[in-house]
Amino acid sequence: MSNDVTDGAQTDEKAPAPDLTTLGLIGAVARAMTEHQTAVIAPKVNAAKEPLVAEFLSRKQPNLIVEIGGEEIGHYKVNLTKARFEVDDEKVFDAYAEDKGEYDVLIVRKPSFEKAVLAHAQRDPETGAIFDSRSGEVIPGLKFVPGGKPTGTVTWTWKTFKKQPTGKAALMAALRRGELDDLLRETPELLPKAQPGARDE
Repeated sequence: MSNDVTDGAQTDEKAPAPDLTTLGLIGAVARAMTEHQTAVIAPKVNAAKEPLVAEFLSRKQPNLIVEIGGEEIGHYKVNLTKARFEVDDEKVFDAYAEDKGEYDVLIVRKPSFEKAVLAHAQRDPETGAIFDSRSGEVIPGLKFVPGGKPTGTVTWTWKTFKKQPTGKAALMAALRRGELDDLLRETPELLPKAQPGARDE
């Protein structure tokens, strides 16, 4: 065991610091692993992104639950745009900003004014007119952009219990037990050639 005392060695003694050559070798190994991560593993992290976005566009499926042995380990979620207001007619909205005295010295509308107006904009469901919820005044030069369209990205979330990533632990346990060997046969580059303690085939 790692805590055993052998040959009279004291457990509180620190191991000698590795020499410069060893540190260099450790650095080289770490660099090789980082480059392998970047080139081989990282592109596979979001392998489900494009098919899931396509599935959303065709059938409105917003997420993909990932399971091992019937246990959820996490899920991907299609990120969607949010409904918002934006400037549609620059000249008309500029005139509105100028009328309100919300122009900077450079004769551009103040970003703080635009942000505040967009934050308080509302749309009349009957007429479609866009107005300021603070004053009821119709705001010229804006348009309403409905949300719900895919942004082209997805978000992964590990299944958790009491804030612990239980899904990740379940995945790694299944990986160690060899339950994913068939799945990973087509992507052997994701695993080291030999795993310490791995069972013989």
